[in-house]
Amino acid sequence: MAMTWEEDLKPIFRPEDVHMGKMKVDLEQCTGCGLCIENCPFATWEMTDNNTPRLKENWACFSCYNCMVACPVDAISIVEPYHVGSGFWKTYPNPLPAVYPLQPQDAEENADEWNEVEKIVYTRRSVRNFSDKPVPEPLIRRVLEAGRAAPSGGNSQPWKFIVVTNRALIDEMNEAAWRILTGLHRMYANDETVKTLAAGYEANPNPASYDPRIIRGGIGTGLVNRVSPVLLGAPVVILIAADSRAIGGPQMQVGICGTNMNLVANSLGLKATWVGFVAVCNAVPSIMEKLGLQAPFAITSSLVIGYPRFKQEGVVPREFRPITWWREGVDYPEIEETPPIPEVNKSTK
Repeated sequence: MAMTWEEDLKPIFRPEDVHMGKMKVDLEQCTGCGLCIENCPFATWEMTDNNTPRLKENWACFSCYNCMVACPVDAISIVEPYHVGSGFWKTYPNPLPAVYPLQPQDAEENADEWNEVEKIVYTRRSVRNFSDKPVPEPLIRRVLEAGRAAPSGGNSQPWKFIVVTNRALIDEMNEAAWRILTGLHRMYANDETVKTLAAGYEANPNPASYDPRIIRGGIGTGLVNRVSPVLLGAPVVILIAADSRAIGGPQMQVGICGTNMNLVANSLGLKATWVGFVAVCNAVPSIMEKLGLQAPFAITSSLVIGYPRFKQEGVVPREFRPITWWREGVDYPEIEETPPIPEVNKSTK
Protein backbone atom coordinates (compact mmCIF):
# COMPACT_ATOMS: atom_id res chain seq x y z
CA MET A 1 0.00 0.00 0.00
CA ALA A 2 1.36 3.41 -0.96
CA MET A 3 2.25 5.80 1.82
CA THR A 4 0.21 8.98 2.23
CA TRP A 5 1.63 12.35 3.27
CA GLU A 6 -0.79 13.05 6.12
CA GLU A 7 -0.84 9.63 7.76
CA ASP A 8 2.57 8.13 7.01
CA LEU A 9 5.12 10.71 5.88
CA LYS A 10 4.19 13.95 7.63
CA PRO A 11 4.80 12.44 11.12
CA ILE A 12 8.35 11.63 9.96
CA PHE A 13 9.21 14.88 8.18
CA ARG A 14 7.15 17.31 10.28
CA PRO A 15 7.27 15.80 13.78
CA GLU A 16 5.47 17.45 16.65
CA ASP A 17 5.87 17.15 20.41
CA VAL A 18 9.69 17.21 20.12
CA HIS A 19 11.39 18.39 23.30
CA MET A 20 15.05 19.27 22.95
CA GLY A 21 17.29 18.94 25.98
CA LYS A 22 17.42 21.58 28.68
CA MET A 23 20.49 22.27 30.78
CA LYS A 24 21.04 24.61 33.72
CA VAL A 25 24.04 26.60 34.92
CA ASP A 26 24.69 27.23 38.61
CA LEU A 27 25.58 30.91 38.40
CA GLU A 28 27.22 30.88 41.84
CA GLN A 29 29.68 28.20 40.73
CA CYS A 30 30.20 29.24 37.10
CA THR A 31 33.53 30.97 36.39
CA GLY A 32 32.59 32.12 32.87
CA CYS A 33 35.42 30.13 31.28
CA GLY A 34 33.29 29.34 28.21
CA LEU A 35 34.41 25.72 27.82
CA CYS A 36 30.79 24.52 27.79
CA ILE A 37 30.23 26.73 24.74
CA GLU A 38 33.34 25.41 22.98
CA ASN A 39 32.48 21.78 23.72
CA CYS A 40 28.89 21.93 22.45
CA PRO A 41 28.79 20.19 19.04
CA PHE A 42 26.18 22.55 17.62
CA ALA A 43 26.85 25.84 19.45
CA THR A 44 23.68 25.56 21.50
CA TRP A 45 25.22 27.68 24.26
CA GLU A 46 25.97 31.40 24.17
CA MET A 47 27.62 33.85 26.56
CA THR A 48 25.47 36.57 28.11
CA ASP A 49 26.52 40.14 28.80
CA ASN A 50 27.12 39.03 32.41
CA ASN A 51 29.76 36.53 31.22
CA THR A 52 27.61 33.51 32.06
CA PRO A 53 26.50 30.83 29.58
CA ARG A 54 22.91 30.08 28.64
CA LEU A 55 21.14 27.89 26.10
CA LYS A 56 20.04 29.70 22.94
CA GLU A 57 16.33 29.80 22.23
CA ASN A 58 15.14 27.45 19.47
CA TRP A 59 18.53 25.75 19.08
CA ALA A 60 18.82 21.98 19.30
CA CYS A 61 20.31 20.34 22.39
CA PHE A 62 20.01 16.58 22.07
CA SER A 63 21.43 15.76 25.50
CA CYS A 64 24.98 14.61 24.71
CA TYR A 65 26.12 16.25 28.01
CA ASN A 66 29.53 17.18 26.61
CA CYS A 67 29.08 20.59 28.22
CA MET A 68 29.10 18.88 31.62
CA VAL A 69 32.45 17.14 31.17
CA ALA A 70 34.18 20.32 29.97
CA CYS A 71 33.03 22.37 32.96
CA PRO A 72 35.91 22.50 35.48
CA VAL A 73 33.65 23.36 38.43
CA ASP A 74 30.63 21.05 37.84
CA ALA A 75 28.34 24.04 37.36
CA ILE A 76 26.10 22.42 34.72
CA SER A 77 23.21 20.07 35.42
CA ILE A 78 20.33 18.47 33.53
CA VAL A 79 16.86 20.01 33.65
CA GLU A 80 15.22 17.77 31.06
CA PRO A 81 16.69 15.27 28.58
CA TYR A 82 15.78 15.17 24.90
CA HIS A 83 12.54 13.30 24.25
CA VAL A 84 9.60 13.11 21.87
CA GLY A 85 6.16 12.78 23.38
CA SER A 86 4.21 11.23 20.54
CA GLY A 87 4.19 10.30 16.88
CA PHE A 88 6.72 8.44 14.72
CA TRP A 89 9.74 9.59 16.75
CA LYS A 90 8.21 8.96 20.18
CA THR A 91 10.78 7.94 22.78
CA TYR A 92 9.68 5.29 25.22
CA PRO A 93 9.45 5.54 28.16
CA ASN A 94 9.09 9.25 27.88
CA PRO A 95 11.48 10.69 28.85
CA LEU A 96 14.07 8.11 29.81
CA PRO A 97 16.00 8.95 32.99
CA ALA A 98 19.63 10.05 32.58
CA VAL A 99 21.68 7.77 34.83
CA TYR A 100 25.41 7.64 35.59
CA PRO A 101 27.17 4.23 35.40
CA LEU A 102 26.14 1.93 38.21
CA GLN A 103 28.46 1.14 41.08
CA PRO A 104 30.58 -1.86 40.07
CA GLN A 105 30.23 -5.11 41.98
CA ASP A 106 32.27 -8.30 41.96
CA ALA A 107 30.82 -11.75 41.29
CA GLU A 108 29.59 -11.99 44.90
CA GLU A 109 27.85 -8.57 44.72
CA ASN A 110 30.47 -6.85 46.85
CA ALA A 111 31.47 -3.26 46.07
CA ASP A 112 34.29 -3.20 43.55
CA GLU A 113 36.36 -0.77 41.44
CA TRP A 114 36.26 -0.24 37.70
CA ASN A 115 39.03 -2.04 35.87
CA GLU A 116 41.19 -0.22 33.30
CA VAL A 117 39.03 -1.20 30.33
CA GLU A 118 35.88 0.02 32.09
CA LYS A 119 37.55 3.33 32.93
CA ILE A 120 38.43 3.90 29.27
CA VAL A 121 34.91 3.00 28.16
CA TYR A 122 33.15 5.22 30.69
CA THR A 123 35.39 8.28 30.41
CA ARG A 124 35.83 8.30 26.61
CA ARG A 125 33.92 11.12 24.96
CA SER A 126 33.53 12.21 21.36
CA VAL A 127 36.15 14.95 21.14
CA ARG A 128 35.61 17.67 18.54
CA ASN A 129 38.13 20.34 19.52
CA PHE A 130 41.69 19.60 18.43
CA SER A 131 45.02 21.34 18.78
CA ASP A 132 47.24 22.07 15.78
CA LYS A 133 49.79 19.51 16.94
CA PRO A 134 50.38 16.92 14.21
CA VAL A 135 49.83 13.25 14.98
CA PRO A 136 52.95 11.10 14.39
CA GLU A 137 52.44 8.40 11.77
CA PRO A 138 53.58 5.57 14.08
CA LEU A 139 50.61 6.35 16.34
CA ILE A 140 48.24 6.51 13.37
CA ARG A 141 49.48 3.05 12.36
CA ARG A 142 48.72 1.68 15.81
CA VAL A 143 45.16 2.99 15.51
CA LEU A 144 44.82 1.38 12.08
CA GLU A 145 46.12 -1.94 13.37
CA ALA A 146 43.43 -1.96 16.05
CA GLY A 147 40.85 -1.72 13.28
CA ARG A 148 42.51 -4.33 11.12
CA ALA A 149 42.51 -6.80 14.03
CA ALA A 150 38.79 -6.36 14.75
CA PRO A 151 36.35 -9.28 14.49
CA SER A 152 34.01 -9.39 11.50
CA GLY A 153 31.19 -11.57 10.23
CA GLY A 154 32.64 -14.72 8.71
CA ASN A 155 36.07 -13.12 9.16
CA SER A 156 35.27 -11.25 5.93
CA GLN A 157 37.20 -8.12 7.04
CA PRO A 158 35.18 -6.00 4.59
CA TRP A 159 36.85 -2.67 5.33
CA LYS A 160 39.36 -0.38 3.74
CA PHE A 161 41.11 2.53 5.46
CA ILE A 162 42.10 5.80 3.78
CA VAL A 163 44.19 8.14 5.92
CA VAL A 164 44.00 11.80 4.96
CA THR A 165 46.33 14.37 6.50
CA ASN A 166 46.47 16.47 3.33
CA ARG A 167 44.80 19.72 4.34
CA ALA A 168 43.67 20.61 0.82
CA LEU A 169 41.82 17.31 0.43
CA ILE A 170 40.28 17.61 3.89
CA ASP A 171 39.04 21.10 2.96
CA GLU A 172 37.63 19.75 -0.31
CA MET A 173 35.70 17.04 1.53
CA ASN A 174 34.49 19.61 4.09
CA GLU A 175 33.12 21.87 1.38
CA ALA A 176 31.51 19.07 -0.63
CA ALA A 177 29.80 17.59 2.42
CA TRP A 178 28.64 21.03 3.60
CA ARG A 179 27.17 21.83 0.18
CA ILE A 180 25.28 18.53 -0.10
CA LEU A 181 23.95 18.54 3.47
CA THR A 182 22.94 22.19 3.30
CA GLY A 183 21.00 21.45 0.12
CA LEU A 184 19.32 18.53 1.84
CA HIS A 185 18.30 20.70 4.77
CA ARG A 186 16.92 23.44 2.53
CA MET A 187 14.71 20.86 0.86
CA TYR A 188 13.65 19.57 4.28
CA ALA A 189 12.84 23.04 5.61
CA ASN A 190 10.58 23.97 2.68
CA ASP A 191 7.00 22.69 2.91
CA GLU A 192 6.87 21.96 -0.81
CA THR A 193 10.30 20.47 -1.52
CA VAL A 194 10.16 18.30 1.59
CA LYS A 195 7.63 16.17 -0.27
CA THR A 196 10.35 15.35 -2.81
CA LEU A 197 12.44 13.96 0.06
CA ALA A 198 9.38 12.11 1.31
CA ALA A 199 8.93 10.48 -2.09
CA GLY A 200 12.53 9.31 -2.00
CA TYR A 201 11.99 7.98 1.51
CA GLU A 202 8.98 5.99 0.33
CA ALA A 203 11.12 4.36 -2.35
CA ASN A 204 13.98 3.64 0.06
CA PRO A 205 12.93 4.05 3.72
CA ASN A 206 15.78 5.37 5.85
CA PRO A 207 14.34 7.19 8.86
CA ALA A 208 17.70 7.68 10.58
CA SER A 209 18.57 10.54 8.21
CA TYR A 210 15.55 12.51 9.43
CA ASP A 211 15.75 11.99 13.18
CA PRO A 212 15.02 15.43 14.72
CA ARG A 213 18.36 15.35 16.53
CA ILE A 214 20.21 15.08 13.22
CA ILE A 215 18.09 17.07 10.77
CA ARG A 216 17.30 19.90 13.21
CA GLY A 217 20.48 19.80 15.29
CA GLY A 218 23.42 18.18 13.51
CA ILE A 219 22.56 19.58 10.09
CA GLY A 220 20.02 22.32 10.82
CA THR A 221 21.93 24.29 13.43
CA GLY A 222 25.41 22.78 13.27
CA LEU A 223 26.37 22.42 9.63
CA VAL A 224 24.08 24.94 7.95
CA ASN A 225 25.40 27.64 10.28
CA ARG A 226 28.99 26.42 9.82
CA VAL A 227 29.50 26.04 13.54
CA SER A 228 32.59 24.03 12.61
CA PRO A 229 33.88 22.20 9.54
CA VAL A 230 32.23 18.86 8.85
CA LEU A 231 35.52 17.13 9.71
CA LEU A 232 35.98 19.36 12.76
CA GLY A 233 39.41 20.76 11.92
CA ALA A 234 41.09 17.51 12.94
CA PRO A 235 44.63 16.94 11.64
CA VAL A 236 43.90 13.29 10.73
CA VAL A 237 40.85 11.89 8.96
CA ILE A 238 40.56 8.10 8.69
CA LEU A 239 37.88 7.24 6.17
CA ILE A 240 36.45 3.77 6.72
CA ALA A 241 35.16 2.33 3.47
CA ALA A 242 33.29 -0.95 3.44
CA ASP A 243 32.26 -3.57 0.94
CA SER A 244 28.50 -3.30 0.38
CA ARG A 245 28.39 -7.13 0.29
CA ALA A 246 29.66 -7.38 3.89
CA ILE A 247 28.21 -10.21 5.95
CA GLY A 248 25.77 -8.65 8.41
CA GLY A 249 25.90 -5.34 6.56
CA PRO A 250 28.74 -2.81 6.18
CA GLN A 251 27.64 -0.49 8.99
CA MET A 252 27.84 -3.24 11.60
CA GLN A 253 31.36 -4.22 10.53
CA VAL A 254 32.59 -0.62 10.39
CA GLY A 255 31.15 0.00 13.84
CA ILE A 256 33.08 -2.92 15.27
CA CYS A 257 36.46 -2.04 13.76
CA GLY A 258 35.99 1.70 14.35
CA THR A 259 35.27 1.15 18.03
CA ASN A 260 38.57 -0.70 18.35
CA MET A 261 40.33 2.22 16.66
CA ASN A 262 38.58 4.82 18.79
CA LEU A 263 39.51 3.14 22.07
CA VAL A 264 43.13 2.59 21.06
CA ALA A 265 43.45 6.22 19.92
CA ASN A 266 42.33 7.32 23.38
CA SER A 267 44.78 4.94 25.03
CA LEU A 268 47.60 6.65 23.11
CA GLY A 269 46.71 10.11 24.40
CA LEU A 270 44.84 11.01 21.21
CA LYS A 271 41.16 11.85 21.03
CA ALA A 272 38.66 10.92 18.37
CA THR A 273 35.10 11.11 17.19
CA TRP A 274 32.99 9.53 14.49
CA VAL A 275 31.96 11.72 11.55
CA GLY A 276 29.36 9.96 9.45
CA PHE A 277 28.35 13.06 7.46
CA VAL A 278 31.42 12.62 5.24
CA ALA A 279 29.74 9.60 3.61
CA VAL A 280 27.85 12.01 1.34
CA CYS A 281 31.16 12.41 -0.53
CA ASN A 282 30.31 9.07 -2.15
CA ALA A 283 28.16 11.22 -4.46
CA VAL A 284 31.13 13.38 -5.56
CA PRO A 285 32.99 11.64 -8.41
CA SER A 286 36.07 13.87 -8.23
CA ILE A 287 36.63 13.02 -4.57
CA MET A 288 35.96 9.33 -5.05
CA GLU A 289 38.50 9.27 -7.87
CA LYS A 290 41.14 10.89 -5.65
CA LEU A 291 40.40 8.39 -2.91
CA GLY A 292 40.59 5.47 -5.32
CA LEU A 293 37.21 4.12 -4.26
CA GLN A 294 34.77 2.30 -6.48
CA ALA A 295 32.01 -0.27 -6.05
CA PRO A 296 31.53 -2.42 -4.11
CA PHE A 297 33.46 -0.17 -1.68
CA ALA A 298 32.04 3.12 -0.40
CA ILE A 299 32.73 5.46 2.50
CA THR A 300 30.60 4.25 5.39
CA SER A 301 31.92 6.53 8.14
CA SER A 302 35.11 8.12 9.40
CA LEU A 303 37.13 8.72 12.51
CA VAL A 304 38.84 12.05 13.00
CA ILE A 305 41.71 12.04 15.48
CA GLY A 306 44.14 14.48 17.04
CA TYR A 307 45.38 15.91 20.30
CA PRO A 308 42.66 17.64 22.35
CA ARG A 309 42.65 21.41 22.69
CA PHE A 310 41.29 21.16 26.25
CA LYS A 311 39.91 18.49 28.59
CA GLN A 312 36.87 16.92 27.00
CA GLU A 313 36.71 13.46 28.59
CA GLY A 314 34.76 12.35 31.64
CA VAL A 315 31.80 10.31 32.82
CA VAL A 316 28.32 11.44 31.80
CA PRO A 317 24.86 9.97 32.41
CA ARG A 318 23.11 7.96 29.74
CA GLU A 319 19.50 6.85 29.27
CA PHE A 320 18.46 3.91 31.41
CA ARG A 321 16.22 1.89 29.14
CA PRO A 322 14.23 -0.88 30.85
CA ILE A 323 16.09 -4.20 30.83
CA THR A 324 14.20 -7.48 30.42
CA TRP A 325 15.62 -10.58 32.15
CA TRP A 326 14.64 -14.21 31.60
CA ARG A 327 16.41 -15.89 34.51
CA GLU A 328 17.00 -19.58 34.99
CA GLY A 329 14.14 -21.17 36.90
CA VAL A 330 11.75 -18.27 36.28
CA ASP A 331 9.06 -18.70 33.62
CA TYR A 332 8.18 -15.03 33.16
CA PRO A 333 10.12 -11.89 32.19
CA GLU A 334 11.43 -9.59 34.91
CA ILE A 335 11.67 -5.97 33.81
CA GLU A 336 13.98 -3.48 35.49
CA GLU A 337 12.40 -0.06 35.07
CA THR A 338 14.98 1.65 37.29
CA PRO A 339 18.62 0.88 38.13
CA PRO A 340 18.88 -2.05 40.56
CA ILE A 341 21.97 -0.65 42.33
CA PRO A 342 23.12 2.93 42.98
CA GLU A 343 24.84 5.14 40.43
CA VAL A 344 28.46 6.06 40.96
CA ASN A 345 29.05 8.81 43.45
CA LYS A 346 29.56 12.03 41.51
CA SER A 347 32.66 12.84 43.52
CA THR A 348 34.38 9.71 42.15
CA LYS A 349 33.95 10.57 38.47
